[in-house]
Amino acid sequence: MTIPQGPLAAAPPRESGRSRTARRIGCLALLSAPPLLLAAMVIAPVWINDHRLARMVDRIQESSLPPGTGFGSFAPQVEVSGDSGDCWYTIRFELSTDRPVPEVLNHYRQARIEDPDGDLGDYEVAGWTPSDEPGTPGDGTSTGVIVDLHGTYDASTDMRCW
Repeated sequence: MTIPQGPLAAAPPRESGRSRTARRIGCLALLSAPPLLLAAMVIAPVWINDHRLARMVDRIQESSLPPGTGFGSFAPQVEVSGDSGDCWYTIRFELSTDRPVPEVLNHYRQARIEDPDGDLGDYEVAGWTPSDEPGTPGDGTSTGVIVDLHGTYDASTDMRCW
């Protein structure tokens, strides 16, 4: 049997040392890098401001309470909103107290707790009692008071403020 003599079949091209899977992963990483960097640039200010607000909540919890008062049944809650770059926050927490509500509110107005911008006492204080709470403050029974601290902070890069 004779073997045909002709041009030899071309050898398969030699790989450049990387597998096809490695090249695909590299391309995928290259294509996904810009959206990931953009997402990090957008979300980083939110994380920073959340941290600043969490530090303010810590300062509220560490400050002295009015006499005859303790923290209520739920953890402090923080809400952030805004419009056209102005950022507003509300920190809401519950207290159980035997004091009148105006006395509790005056305590927090005079507490001069540092806000997210580093200013002392630069917030408004409002409070209310749930309508189904038994007893009235001052008659020896303990009642729940919801305290809201409202303020603004400088965070024009926070997407929640637009």
